[in-house]
Amino acid sequence: MSENLPMQEVPESTLLQRVAGGDARAFDQLYNRWSPMLYGLVCKILDDPREAEDALQDGFLHVWHKAGSYDPNRSSPTTWAYMIFRNKAIDRLRSRARHGRGMERIAQEEPYQAAPAADPDEGAEYQERRRVVKAALESIAPDQREAVTLAFFSGLTQTEIAERLGAPLGTVKARIRRGLLKLADTLKGKL
Repeated sequence: MSENLPMQEVPESTLLQRVAGGDARAFDQLYNRWSPMLYGLVCKILDDPREAEDALQDGFLHVWHKAGSYDPNRSSPTTWAYMIFRNKAIDRLRSRARHGRGMERIAQEEPYQAAPAADPDEGAEYQERRRVVKAALESIAPDQREAVTLAFFSGLTQTEIAERLGAPLGTVKARIRRGLLKLADTLKGKL
């Protein structure tokens, strides 16, 4: 029935089904329909046009990969999309907040880093701790190390890590957990 309709008249639920099957034209049509309103949504949340563009891209990438998970019994296609893009924007806000806190810590540590330690053993102790932590990180599996590093040193959310690595969210969570357990075991009694 919707096969004979012009693309701009095809229902969004049908377009999502086609996107799930890899139909790039259907994806383009959804993008054209949704991008103005969804850009407005993420722009309002993030209050930064460049970050909003990135969140929009992340959201549409998610739609492309997860269109098959859309369930018409749970929500309308537009509501489903709003939730995805809202969550992408909120993830970016959280990442921004974590990054800001990390930068504040670095700024506070700079005087300590630049000036010689009042107690020479204190500076040596810091360097030794760094060396021990770095060696412990090197001892865990590469996939776990990558996930832990992205989570704790790059400030990415688990969702962002999953997208960056192209791995399921559950896999990322498991890698981080196993990595942290291995790190804790390796570092026990060393710090």
